[in-house]
Amino acid sequence: MEAHQTGRSDDYELIMGLFLAAMSRPEAERNAFIQEACADDSALLADVQRRIAWEARLNGFLLTPVVGRDKFDRTFAVGDLVLHRFRILRLAGEGGMGVVYEAFDEKLGRRIALKVPRFEFRKRLSPEASKSLQVTHPNVCRVFEIHTEETETGEIDFLTMEFLEGETMAVRLPQAPQNWLGNEEGAEIARQLCDGLQAIHAEGIVHRDLKPGNIMLTRAVTGTVRAVIMDFGISQGSDIFTSQARGTPAYLAPELWKGQPATVQSDIYALGVLLYEMACGRKPFEEYAVWKERFELPPPPNVGEPIRSAIVRCLQPEAVKRFQSAAELKAALWKSSRRGLLFGVMGLAASGVAGGVLKDRYWPSSAVRLAVLPPVTTKLTDEAPALLNGFIHDLSHRFKTLRGGSRPLIVFPLSLTLAEGVKSADAAKTMFAATHVITTNLKKSNTDYTIELELIETAGSSVLKRWSETASTKDLSSKLFQLQSQVLPQSMQQLSLKAAGASPEMPPAVYADYLQGLTYARADYENAIKAVPFFERVIAGAPDSALGYAGLAEALLMAKEYSHDSSFESRALTALAKAEQLNPDLPHTHFIAARVAASSGFFERALSEYQRVTQLEPDNPEAYIEIGYVLTKLNRLAEAESSYQTAMAVQPSYYKPYLSAGMFYNEQRSHPIAEKLWLEAVRLAPTQTRARLNLAYLYSTTGRFAEAEVQTAESLKIKKTRNALENLAYLQLRAGRKTEAVATYEEAFKLGPSYFAAWAGLGDSYRLVGREADARNSYRSGLEETQADLRVNPRDTYRVAWCAFYHAHLGEEKLARGRIAQVMGMEHPLSPNIRKRLIMTYNLLQDIESVIRLMDGSPPDLLKELERSEDLSSALRQDPRFKRLTK
Repeated sequence: MEAHQTGRSDDYELIMGLFLAAMSRPEAERNAFIQEACADDSALLADVQRRIAWEARLNGFLLTPVVGRDKFDRTFAVGDLVLHRFRILRLAGEGGMGVVYEAFDEKLGRRIALKVPRFEFRKRLSPEASKSLQVTHPNVCRVFEIHTEETETGEIDFLTMEFLEGETMAVRLPQAPQNWLGNEEGAEIARQLCDGLQAIHAEGIVHRDLKPGNIMLTRAVTGTVRAVIMDFGISQGSDIFTSQARGTPAYLAPELWKGQPATVQSDIYALGVLLYEMACGRKPFEEYAVWKERFELPPPPNVGEPIRSAIVRCLQPEAVKRFQSAAELKAALWKSSRRGLLFGVMGLAASGVAGGVLKDRYWPSSAVRLAVLPPVTTKLTDEAPALLNGFIHDLSHRFKTLRGGSRPLIVFPLSLTLAEGVKSADAAKTMFAATHVITTNLKKSNTDYTIELELIETAGSSVLKRWSETASTKDLSSKLFQLQSQVLPQSMQQLSLKAAGASPEMPPAVYADYLQGLTYARADYENAIKAVPFFERVIAGAPDSALGYAGLAEALLMAKEYSHDSSFESRALTALAKAEQLNPDLPHTHFIAARVAASSGFFERALSEYQRVTQLEPDNPEAYIEIGYVLTKLNRLAEAESSYQTAMAVQPSYYKPYLSAGMFYNEQRSHPIAEKLWLEAVRLAPTQTRARLNLAYLYSTTGRFAEAEVQTAESLKIKKTRNALENLAYLQLRAGRKTEAVATYEEAFKLGPSYFAAWAGLGDSYRLVGREADARNSYRSGLEETQADLRVNPRDTYRVAWCAFYHAHLGEEKLARGRIAQVMGMEHPLSPNIRKRLIMTYNLLQDIESVIRLMDGSPPDLLKELERSEDLSSALRQDPRFKRLTK
């Protein structure tokens, strides 16, 4: 009422925050505290003093409910069935703002947690909690949904959340080593806390109450520690002071003591206090320190650099002097030699010895590496091959989602073996270092089919287990359904996996539709839209299965990619949301969601989804590779590098992490490292062409043309691909064989599909032989294709830079400069690849001053590339500044 009378209704949160903060202090300190916190705002001071006076007169009435706390706060009782779905098992815990119950979700058949706000916070749940639904990260407690229930004390909102078992940091800290942060476990927990807090902040959420009691330590499926941040999404404004009145103020940033709003930097301060405690075994300030002392910088922790400086920066009294993000803090905590870390991982992989941490954490020697090979279907033109393809995709999925195995299992699914052209046990052994393969053969005799599967050990090509079934056309899908339940458990027995396997999650009646849908969605991409009715029938017949919705989302996204119809995406996202609601732990769902987010430029969201995949599938290198890509887009290069290193560590005999990490280092113009990685990829997968072609490109840009020719020729011997022909055409142009280059480029385009940047090479070859009209048409085609890609992801600065380049080639200077300005406004600092493309654009525009400005500060390897380029103008080359920069 007073706030309305004084025109300060918008300050209600601040007034109540200062009131609660004052009440959390000893009575002798309250007046001095509010005098300083309110500064020169006499009206605010009067409001807070009035509430304190009322509280004193009413003897606690303002902070105590009229009815007993238990009746209001402990809303549910053991045995209650909430919303006809959630059976209350026990009261699991109580915090300053909420009560937590362990419950059983009778719809989904799993344990969950119900978080119910205390009475005074009931009306303050939804605004912040709704954001928490967006956070999907392994180091953040997963919030599934907000529900509303009518109770005898009124309507109440509550959250359903991931149920966690373990111990809190508050329990663990007193038992931990004094310099816990200095050992592997403590350092890993700190890294995970940084990652989790970054994910929370990425969704626009401030935790406001980060402290040891709100961090759970549990164990991941691999046995490694998992730190999980809890209790965010309920508090708003200054509610944190209510919880602090019940506990310790040690984790409050100075600005919060003054009643100011919580920010990202307030959370950074709290994390700094926790890191200090992990490093020293004590808090930065003594427990009895008065609030004014906490406005100063505490003594630095007695630890080495760079951890010491990082913690000190977290605890700066002025928020602006702290780290701007948890990711920045993480990078500062573990500054290290990029080259040393990389070659350490490479040495372990090459020697086959994953000693120390990597061995224990990532790569036990008993790992099973199972490749699921494409089925053999001889002269069959009916629907049987499609059913069998779907069956093998489904089998791959079930192997990948095994949980709790007694030995690690790495699965190379059908989608991967198809993409790599791996069709035999020997090829799988060469390409993936597979220890075992599953082969499938389908034959038809008269009206009957014979289905044969074999589990083969690649070391001696010995058959460990064989399955065979005969089926008519009518009962083929039911026979496959039966086989699915046999192959998985019997393979697990043969491989000594002793894991929990997934049984078919849908009725046999819709299994054939599911298999047909999988075939179109994963093997016949151009016809992915045909999968939609199949998955719709699966959903109708099995509405509680997440697989139908996940398959529908995947099919719709592939249809969007091939038709450029953006309406498919919204339908796909709806299906994805339903799949995640039914099964939040389905890795494929998170992978698809991440792909959608990344393709639209929402890289923070994609990062959270990929990180969730790594929690569910800790040995999945593809997820770490994608995380590296996304982090690179976010210009978080140290973290990206770490993710690529992890991808190599979890599967050191698989070529793809080396291929992707090489691309990362090449983009940063660390050519020697990129070369070593790609050579290792060639060694691991000698029949795979991409690493060879990347080497050819690297050798060309560094002036090693003879070596580039060797790698290109080797690639063409293995397989004639568009990329290999484009490399060959570029080398022909360099050698002055222009007519041959034109013919080679044209042949490459016939192999399609075209890549937006490839049109530049074709256009250059036409221009050099005097076919100006064809050159302009090629540049125009490149521009149109690049613009089409940007309609899907307008944030792709690399493609924006290429648009500028094509506009310059077409003489459209104003449009070119507009695109350059767009890039400059979207990306800072410029990556070397984008910097090079803009330099080449300014060169076409004959803007030497802008070229020199961009060259100044470029990586040395990029300057060498530019010096060797034949595309730069003679006027630029004669400029003394160019000569100085490139010498």
